[in-house]
Amino acid sequence: MVVSGVSIGRCYLDLNKKLLVMLIIAVFGSVSIQADDPVHTPASLKLNREMVVNFTKSLLIPGWGQWSNGHKGRSVIYLVAELGGIYGYRDNRGNAYDLELEFKQFADDHWDYQSWNNSIEIIGSEVYTCGNKSTHPMPTYEDENGNVQPIKDHHFYENISKYKEFVCGWDDQDERWTEGSKVYTPLKLDYINMRTRSNELYRNAQLAGTLIMVNHLISAFDAAFGTDMTTFESTSYSGKFYINALSSIPSLNLEVKF
Repeated sequence: MVVSGVSIGRCYLDLNKKLLVMLIIAVFGSVSIQADDPVHTPASLKLNREMVVNFTKSLLIPGWGQWSNGHKGRSVIYLVAELGGIYGYRDNRGNAYDLELEFKQFADDHWDYQSWNNSIEIIGSEVYTCGNKSTHPMPTYEDENGNVQPIKDHHFYENISKYKEFVCGWDDQDERWTEGSKVYTPLKLDYINMRTRSNELYRNAQLAGTLIMVNHLISAFDAAFGTDMTTFESTSYSGKFYINALSSIPSLNLEVKF
């Protein structure tokens, strides 16, 4: 908020009763406040073009703004973090994609729609496949030869690994076994492991991408507040601590004018 050309910012710190008492003691033990001086001189915060430029530099390339500030060591740290994040993202995503192609080809080679379709039984109003109640549909289409084929989208490759009703499509269905509510075959288990690993790598890539964005933001703010022109002038600084009577939660508030 701007009042008579002065920007006023407020930040509120809510504390429980014990921390409130401790903080009051610490504050009044270390800060000298004149009781007979109700007028506060606004702080002078120098916001200039250099601060904005350094913020923008590091937002684009982490470490660039720090380098301009003369903080070469921190600049190198942010840049190394950026390069590490980029490498982690590209490496994990590339490996995940390669493994995705591999497990899809594996399923195409070892899971047969006709074998699965031939296991379908209709008992009353219920549909069973491989002796298991059917709970998930298998969308299909007719190819150019009039043969019915499954639509091999994300759901197809997920379903054949997760649900026991699709176990009869695997080439080694005669070797299947049950563990709890799950039914496996050696080929299905290999497929699950491949697909799980691919998903893990995709998640790692996503995490690396998130860390890259965070690195940009932290570097940008660090560069901005690390600029020499962004310091408070101690001779004109003012602030006050007070009890917020309007708050339903016992709290100590800090108001800073700048």
